[in-house]
Amino acid sequence: MKVFQCNSCDYQSISNKYVCPKCLKGKLEELEVPSTGTVYSFTDIHVAPSEFADIAPYTVALVQLDEAKGKVTVRVNEPVQIGDKVELENVEKGAYLYKKI
Repeated sequence: MKVFQCNSCDYQSISNKYVCPKCLKGKLEELEVPSTGTVYSFTDIHVAPSEFADIAPYTVALVQLDEAKGKVTVRVNEPVQIGDKVELENVEKGAYLYKKI
């Protein structure tokens, strides 16, 4: 998995930006990080937007990536709890799909 880190401060993001939104002077450089992490928070979606209605109910989790400062929002296809270890299983329609390990 790739994240982008500012070359002037400690800011990290999963999306690239022209200039660092934190320090406003650094440029974001691509950094490879493990595709594993820990569930930081989660919620179960029962009433989904129309484009995701066919997969409801589903779980959305905020995952603290291992060896990275950033967190990523992911979909998990099984029940999770805060503190569970997860890893990237697939990317589907731009969404990160994680599974428990």
